[in-house]
Amino acid sequence: MGKLYVVCVFAFSLLLLAGNGMAQNKLQFSVPFKLIDNRPFIEVRVNNKTLHFMLDCGASNVIDLNTANSLHLKLSNSGYQTGAGAKRVRSYTTNIDTARIGGSQMVNENFGVIDLSEIRSKLHLPYLDGAIGYNFMKDYAVQFDYPKGVINFYTTYSGAYPIPFTLYYGQTPLLKVKIDGTEATVIMDTGDRSSLTIFNHYADKTGIKQRYTLSGTNITGYGIGGPIYAQTFTLKQLEIGRNKITAIPSRIPMLKTGAFAQTDIDGSIGGGVLKSFKFTINYKTQKLYLE
Repeated sequence: MGKLYVVCVFAFSLLLLAGNGMAQNKLQFSVPFKLIDNRPFIEVRVNNKTLHFMLDCGASNVIDLNTANSLHLKLSNSGYQTGAGAKRVRSYTTNIDTARIGGSQMVNENFGVIDLSEIRSKLHLPYLDGAIGYNFMKDYAVQFDYPKGVINFYTTYSGAYPIPFTLYYGQTPLLKVKIDGTEATVIMDTGDRSSLTIFNHYADKTGIKQRYTLSGTNITGYGIGGPIYAQTFTLKQLEIGRNKITAIPSRIPMLKTGAFAQTDIDGSIGGGVLKSFKFTINYKTQKLYLE
C-alpha cells in the first residue's frame, strides 16, 4: 500500500508539472508558412490585398518599393540604408493603414520601404513583397515550427533548456554559441538563407582559414545592398545550447562594408540550420528554444 501511494503521488506530481507547463504556454494564433530558399513566407493582408512577406527576426517591418507603389502608398523620409550587401541603397518610410497577419492586425503602422526586386529576381523567388520583423514580433513568443510548416504566436511561452539572448541593434536575437568548441557571439536570423555565416575577423582569429580547405570566392546569396561574395566550407560542429550540430555548410563573406563586415559580432545562424527545429523566440523573457 505504501509503495502504491508513493507511485500515485509521484505520477500526480508529474501531471501537475505538465499542467503548469501547458498553462504557461498560451497560444494566441497560428499562421501557415511556405519555406522558400530557407526563408518562411506568410500571407499578409495589406490594405485588403493579400501579399507575401518573409517573417524575418533579423529585420524591422519593410515593404518592397514596387509593392508600395502598386498600393499607392505615400513615401517620405528619403535616405540610404545598408544591409548584408556592400552597397548603400535608397530607402523611404510609409504608413500602412491595416496589415493583418492571422488573428492579429497592425493599424497605422510605419514601414520601411526598399527596392527588393534584385533579391527576388536573382534568387528566383516567386514573390517578395517585404518582411515582417521585430516591430510586430516583439509582443509575442514566436515559434517557427519548421517541420510542420506553421508559425505559432504565444502570449506566454516556456520550454525545456532555454537559451538566453540579448537584442543586437535593439531587434535581432544575439547569443553565445560554440564554433568547433570556441565561443562565438552570433545572431539568429530567419531571413538568412544560409546555414552558418562566419565573419572574416572571427575566421582569422580562430584559425578557421588554416584548418579548413576553403572554396574560391563566389556569390552565395543576395541581400539589401547586393550580392554576398564568400568562401565556403563545411564546419565540423556548432553548439547552440545543448544542441550539437555537425557538418554545417558555412560561408565566410569577403566584404569590406555592410552588415557581414561587422567586427562586433562573429556571425549569423540562418534558415539552413533552423529549418530542422521548432525554433521559439520569447521576446518578453529573452529566451530561445530549439526543440
